[in-house]
Amino acid sequence: MILSVPLSLGGLIATAPSARAVPSMARQTGYECSKCHTVFPELTPYGRRFKLGAFADSSEKWDERPWTQRLPFSAALQGSRTSTSDTAAGGTGSSDFPQNDKTILQTAAIYYGGKIMDNAGALVQYNYDGIEKRWGVEMFDARYANGVTVAGREMTYGVTLNNSPTVSDIYNSTPAWGFPHTGSAATQMPAASIVDMTLASKVSGVGVYGMWDDLLYFELANYRTAKTGFFRFMALGQSWNSDELAGSVVEGNSPYWRLALQKEWGPHSVAVGTYGLVSRLKQDANVPSLGANRYRDIAYDLNYQFISGEHSASSRLTWINERQRRNNAVISEGLASNSINTLKTLRIDAHYYFRRQWGGGVQYFRTTGSTDELLYNTGDSLMGSTNGSPNTKGWIAEINYLPVTNVKLALRYTWFQQFNGASTDYVPGRNASDNNSLFLMGWVLF
Repeated sequence: MILSVPLSLGGLIATAPSARAVPSMARQTGYECSKCHTVFPELTPYGRRFKLGAFADSSEKWDERPWTQRLPFSAALQGSRTSTSDTAAGGTGSSDFPQNDKTILQTAAIYYGGKIMDNAGALVQYNYDGIEKRWGVEMFDARYANGVTVAGREMTYGVTLNNSPTVSDIYNSTPAWGFPHTGSAATQMPAASIVDMTLASKVSGVGVYGMWDDLLYFELANYRTAKTGFFRFMALGQSWNSDELAGSVVEGNSPYWRLALQKEWGPHSVAVGTYGLVSRLKQDANVPSLGANRYRDIAYDLNYQFISGEHSASSRLTWINERQRRNNAVISEGLASNSINTLKTLRIDAHYYFRRQWGGGVQYFRTTGSTDELLYNTGDSLMGSTNGSPNTKGWIAEINYLPVTNVKLALRYTWFQQFNGASTDYVPGRNASDNNSLFLMGWVLF
């Protein structure tokens, strides 16, 4: 359910959401964090069921405590440092990489994570973004769940109110939960972007979901821009007059669907599914005459997980096919060459952890799409594309160490083989490899 606008593929690398694992939920259930997560934020089978059950499962000891001792609040701090291979090639400079080679407070977050009442709970993140330098609601997912018998089999069903497509999903292959789980301060941005990530924290959506017989998982939802009205609180921290909102304001309704089949046996679990989004996004929210463009995305994903004793491993594949249709006003104003474009994104990753303490993962990513001279050849010395192509591919490798359960240290390297349509001179004097980056991150939850 990826959409594309002329912003950035940074949703894949530079603006990935900060990952979430909430200690208040461990206190609520009486289980160690490893019950729900292999290494946070990757969910185990129990973690997926806990989310389907509206985060409401709790121990008897917890339920017997006074309400003042059951407030499900947690917090997190993330510090990071990013070093980019070359910040001068092609005429770029320090202003294009304002956080490069600086140690920054990347995130300071407060969570409401857990039970509200029987059959209802929420996972809400309000945080300071050290990259954007602002406070806001990054994530909101409030749920109600119950159970019923259908065709002689048990089905968990529920309703979710959330502020980002795919944040409600139970698998770690969708854009909201996929690897890499935390973004970096790097600003290298290919020409095509994941609109799922540009819509995050800017929309409100209501969905219904269910899991039948631990076999069939489904969700149907609808999203609208949370600019005004009752649901405005779900987009706190957004500046609706900012240029960064270009191409991320929904006109009318944006329907979303999800369907997956899963199977668990012994230490193994596998799921195969599809999801998608149809949206009309305003070309420029501040220029109504430019109208809205239509995006239709259909995605397929595959998840495999192995958990046994001291060992855990997982592998995922996501493939997203997008069709873009731009309106006549956009074409006549010379903002795009083609009225119809396509964009295809592939992500394949694998991970291994020993004792949930040492491990890491590797990912291959690739985006290919229609050549569009006006859309992608912007003339920007860092994010432009001389040949008008969005094609980008490369590898991400990350090593993790967890000295204690709620502390995670990560070292990540991103290697671009192709960037905006070329390996060399994608803009004059700048190569794909100039955007390679080394990312160091420390993360503590409490």
